[in-house]
Amino acid sequence: MELQLFKLYNNEFYKIKMNNSKIHEDASYCCFANRRRNSDSFFTNHIIDDEGDILSTKAVLLQLYKGGQDIEVIKKNLEKVRLNPNWLSQKREDLEYYIPQFINYLVFRRNHEELIQFLFDACQNNFYFAHLTYFQLKSLSQIVNKKVINLKGVQDFLIEYTKIMKEQYGDEYLINGKEFISHNPNKEGIQIYGTAGYDQTTPKVNASEINLGQYLSVNVDNQTREKVCGFSSTINFWNDIIRISERLHLAYPQIISLKADLQRINQNLPSSVYIPFVKEQIRNYAVLNIVAPETKVFSTKERSPFYICLEIYRPDVEKDQRNDYKQSEAITLHKSMLQQKMSINGSIFLDQNKCNPNVHKISVQQPLQIIDEDIIDETPTVQFYSPGNDEQAEEKSVYQSFSKENNEDFDGQRKSMPLGQDGQSLFGESAKDQEQRIKDQSLFGNLKSWRLVHLIVKSGDNLKQEQFAMQLLSTIDQIFIIEDLPMRLSIYEVISLGPNYGLIEMVKDAITIDSLKRQLWNRQQTLSQFFDHNFSDRHRTNFMQSLVGYSLACYILQLKDRHNGNILLKRDGHLAHIDFGFFLGNAPGKGIEIENKVPFKLLSEQIEILGGVQSDLFKKFRELFYKGFMALRKHSDRILLLVKMMYCGHKNSMPCFKRGDKSITQLEERFFLYEDDNQKLNVICQNIINSSIDNWRAKWYDKYQYYVQGIFY
Repeated sequence: MELQLFKLYNNEFYKIKMNNSKIHEDASYCCFANRRRNSDSFFTNHIIDDEGDILSTKAVLLQLYKGGQDIEVIKKNLEKVRLNPNWLSQKREDLEYYIPQFINYLVFRRNHEELIQFLFDACQNNFYFAHLTYFQLKSLSQIVNKKVINLKGVQDFLIEYTKIMKEQYGDEYLINGKEFISHNPNKEGIQIYGTAGYDQTTPKVNASEINLGQYLSVNVDNQTREKVCGFSSTINFWNDIIRISERLHLAYPQIISLKADLQRINQNLPSSVYIPFVKEQIRNYAVLNIVAPETKVFSTKERSPFYICLEIYRPDVEKDQRNDYKQSEAITLHKSMLQQKMSINGSIFLDQNKCNPNVHKISVQQPLQIIDEDIIDETPTVQFYSPGNDEQAEEKSVYQSFSKENNEDFDGQRKSMPLGQDGQSLFGESAKDQEQRIKDQSLFGNLKSWRLVHLIVKSGDNLKQEQFAMQLLSTIDQIFIIEDLPMRLSIYEVISLGPNYGLIEMVKDAITIDSLKRQLWNRQQTLSQFFDHNFSDRHRTNFMQSLVGYSLACYILQLKDRHNGNILLKRDGHLAHIDFGFFLGNAPGKGIEIENKVPFKLLSEQIEILGGVQSDLFKKFRELFYKGFMALRKHSDRILLLVKMMYCGHKNSMPCFKRGDKSITQLEERFFLYEDDNQKLNVICQNIINSSIDNWRAKWYDKYQYYVQGIFY
């Protein structure tokens, strides 16, 4: 069978013929949609809620996946959904949030000509949307599990997509619309900042002295060679960073090699480069410098992920042009918005010449890629923390957050909650102190919008699953907020930049329970005693509320591998969970899967912190668990649809779908949607809690991790 893609570019047609025998390399392929039972049976009728000119993204995607409706109608509905995040709302209902699900449909189900047209229109109207689409397509260009399988259809499509986006954006940059070059006599001094040749006596600069142009790759084979190409600037930068990660494992000594490579990159900074994260509009900042002395390597047996912190700033803030309200205005393709783009300062402008409504055509209604279903790898997607590595034993956290604390008091006001002296020494330097120390030394320390970003760069793992898990956890956290519940999850951003590499936001001001208990062991102190000596009642309440939130998330999503190396305690008392290689039915331990029948982890030492099973705090835990469960049950469609839409294609590449249809049916069963008696539902919740208290399987899994990996329990 031939798959023919007809593409219109610069008013010329290109016809690409692909024979399926060329698509597969060493595996036989079959169309998943044809082999499995009809996935459309997952999707029920749903009414589109029309709020003026903006439709519900979730409802329109449901129309798409359900099928049976005219594709032109769906395209017109997609043109009415919001493309960009609403900074003024805690709820994500923009298409950008659902890019993984939308691209999943095009790749694994059908790429209707109308949908391809919509995708290109959307990407030509929003710079961020275009980059996120690029990274998602790049991530799906290969499946890297037990074997590497090139998805030729996606790769060819990505080539054409990239050409069109480069043509569309030309010399336009994220930061200020055009390349900005100042007449700065100290240009050379700025260029060597962050390298070994930097002179510490160089006076600090102001914003008007900073040049922001295209980032040029330090790797010759990565260089795009365009004279000016705004779309490639950020891509070139992250390609260079990922290239370091891919070869760092072979370097010795690793930390010296890493710092040298980062200093080479610093020679091309500052540039029009941004971090593709949404939280706190971080992507509106330009990268000034990588703080090479702060970087750290987290070595594992096969990989070498590393931590970097970057100095960033907002040029529009320096010019007093910031307008966040305008940035929260909805971008859609409906009516007059069809050919508009938004710059960083919120201004909207037209470019009729560059928006070609017929820029890309596909003549057949087939998925971009046809793949074999039996290629799932059972290994976890992410393994960052190596407790056996003595060199890194002092590290307090693998992930770190650059965001303002999202686990605040209910009134939204941040309160200072100082730790005891022992707590300060155990947690080490705070994020605030680190930021101030680096700012005092920085060449750019006088900029009013200056800040630090903390990231983990990772290669060799399927971050698509980690990104999907965080999307689900973020949705759960949004439900708690919508229902005005005090539980909060520590949400950090994950973005897959390619088939097996990407970026992860770090969780700052936190320490793994494993690392904390190691140090408490030497002091002959229990976790509860540590709370007594260092934490206030507010800390303890934060602990309880986050424990409820994660208990619900662990139960609903069946998050496994919850040993103490994957659970963090933050300075404010909140818990944070990391590393989501096992959820929705798969669990570590081939054949044994000792954790699999544990509703969620709730051991006596956690209850002891709350004051015991008869304490007021534990009674509050039970009460909030029921309220949180009812909230998640009320909004269960938001969680179920995310999972079902992803399952339709990614069953082939994500270990979380190892159990197939059971992953979906068992997820639905955990909501008890058939039960309408609230009193019975409360009893069900209390039984779930009772089954989790000191569950012997959870206790033995912790013991297993201690004897095998040395993780304290």
